[in-house]
Amino acid sequence: MAIVDEGAFKAAAGSFASGVTVVTTKHEGKVHGMTVSAFASLSLDPMQIMVSLRTGSRLQGMIEESKIFGVSILREDQKAIASHFATRGLDLQDGVFPQFPSDEHVTGSPIFQDAIAYFDCNVFTAYECGDHILFVGDVLAAGSNEGQPLGYYKGNYRSITDLTGA
Repeated sequence: MAIVDEGAFKAAAGSFASGVTVVTTKHEGKVHGMTVSAFASLSLDPMQIMVSLRTGSRLQGMIEESKIFGVSILREDQKAIASHFATRGLDLQDGVFPQFPSDEHVTGSPIFQDAIAYFDCNVFTAYECGDHILFVGDVLAAGSNEGQPLGYYKGNYRSITDLTGA
C-alpha cells in the first residue's frame, strides 16, 4: 500500500467544496452541537442521511446515548453559527443554545432557525472509520428555506458567489 503524505491528503480533501452543517443532539435536557462538512443524503427508500464526526467527541457520546440527531444546513449569513460550533471544548447547554435561535421538530434535537434546510433523525446505525464515526440516520422530518448556502473550501467559509465568481 502506498504511503500518502498527510499534507497532500489534507490539501486534496480541502479542494472539495462542500456545504456547512451543524449536527446537534439533546440528551437528558442538555444540548450540544458540532460543525460538520461531511454530510450526505444516503437513501430515498428508506429516507436516510449520513454524518461523520470525530471519534471521541462529546457529540458522538451524546448521540450514542440519545439515539437522535438533527442536521441544520447553514445559510451564507450563518457563518457565526458555523464558527461557534467549530470550536472544540464547548460547554453543554441547558435545553437550548441561547445565542442562536432554534426549534425542535420530532426528536427534540435543536434545528437552527433560518437554516437553508434541516433533517431530524433517529440513529439507524453507526460505523467506526479510522478516526471518525459515521452515523446513519432515519429521517423523521425535513424541510428547506429560500436563500444561499454557506460553503467551505480550502479551509475557509465561502458564499456561492465566492466559489463561482458571479
